[in-house]
Amino acid sequence: MIRAPAMGLLAAAAALIGCGERRDPGPPTEQEIHAGDSGDGSGVQGRHPYRCNDGTRLLVDFKDQGLQLILRTSANAQPIELTAPMQGLQYVGDRITATFSGSDLIVQRGDDRRLSCVRETAR
Repeated sequence: MIRAPAMGLLAAAAALIGCGERRDPGPPTEQEIHAGDSGDGSGVQGRHPYRCNDGTRLLVDFKDQGLQLILRTSANAQPIELTAPMQGLQYVGDRITATFSGSDLIVQRGDDRRLSCVRETAR
């Protein structure tokens, strides 16, 4: 049996726990923003064109609020799916990784060299 003073302490502790500081989620990441818009004129939500330092062009689909990337070399090409556990972390797929450095997309495939890709703007 709990006595009245102990009940009061439990109630006060519960009230303090409920008044914890709420964190502002902060501004959306570039990936979250791109998941909700389109940058290639196709109208496909989340799709943006990138050009890499070796001349490769990529269509990058930002899905799941920017936590999933789908890479293609053309609209009809086989998709390569990568996921990240949370915003700001590396995307991982089957023998491929991708990270963002600012707005640049860095893609690493197996033992191949790194590709540095920049988002193309609409013309």
